[in-house]
Amino acid sequence: MGPTFRTVVVASCLSVAACSGGGGSAASSAPPAQPSNGAPIAFETTKITPGADRDGKLAVRAYNFADKTIAGYTVAVRYTDKAGAVIKVGVGTPFEKDVAWTSFAGRGLECKPKSWCKLEIEMIEVPAATAKADVMLTSAKALGPDNFKFEEDDLWKSGKGINN
Repeated sequence: MGPTFRTVVVASCLSVAACSGGGGSAASSAPPAQPSNGAPIAFETTKITPGADRDGKLAVRAYNFADKTIAGYTVAVRYTDKAGAVIKVGVGTPFEKDVAWTSFAGRGLECKPKSWCKLEIEMIEVPAATAKADVMLTSAKALGPDNFKFEEDDLWKSGKGINN
């Protein structure tokens, strides 16, 4: 069974420039196991850049299991230290939690169907002691038939499934 998240901190990338991606192939390797929650995207963190006050970054490679191009993401991120202990975010604020959330979308963040892509998640708090960052999709938006505008409904949302 996949990870469960108890609490969240809300943060967003405010513009396409705030989150950069690469719609191209990240690797020609075989796909990973699909997430146990049915999410159409599996993330692997490839680089962690700590930063407080939304100055952190995570480089990830992602695999899109869906039949549609995804370019809108909401993710939950759980940070752990070298010993495997969960690191809280928003420490000392009313928003102190075990999980950070962020969303990002736009051109240059496309992940084509049945393929790998590289994405960089910026403007997120990444604690200095972070040794591992687990990224989990909580909702996804697909591009419509024109390959420019998003479909009206979410492609997938945690707890619901594809197109629900």
